[in-house]
Amino acid sequence: MRLYYTPNSPYARMVRVAARESGLRPRIEEIEVSTRDPESNYFAVTPLARVPVVEDGGAVIADTRDICAHFDALEGRARWLPPEDDAARLLRNIAFGFLDGVAVWLRENVRPKGQKSGPVMAYEEHRTRNVLGWLEPRFRGEGRWDFTALALACAVDIGRSRGMAEGWSEIAPGLMDWAGRRAGCPFMAETAPGAP
Repeated sequence: MRLYYTPNSPYARMVRVAARESGLRPRIEEIEVSTRDPESNYFAVTPLARVPVVEDGGAVIADTRDICAHFDALEGRARWLPPEDDAARLLRNIAFGFLDGVAVWLRENVRPKGQKSGPVMAYEEHRTRNVLGWLEPRFRGEGRWDFTALALACAVDIGRSRGMAEGWSEIAPGLMDWAGRRAGCPFMAETAPGAP
């Protein structure tokens, strides 16, 4: 099995953590790719040239959720995507949308001066704060480590490390405390951007 990733992608990080937690890491060759190069050979793997992607035999799986579901199938249990009711599904969608908003802000923030979109960054900051306020009374992380929790842990960790998280602890102290403890877990630390 091959897992294509970039070190800074929180989506690829989710999959890399999930592979390790599921005990599948020894079966996976992790391949770092370039996603911003029009000449990249990675386009032969997926025409979108986005990460993460898993190749397993003849299957190409190109979505974070689907890859985690594939890991569940290989492991023979619903670790990452357990059965959900409507409330749990909404929580998962909000958590993953939160990660999307953080990723948009971060991509915008690394653009050269004069190319950053202030309105886009301001909107994503507003949206993330709104989502944090919504999540704080609804998300209980203790003892939970599924797709929803993994998305939140990766989103908060990269937001903190890249300077987006100012004031988040005042909005969602419980969530931020939980995410801080999660960031120190071995597989989160091993897959953090910049980790050796």
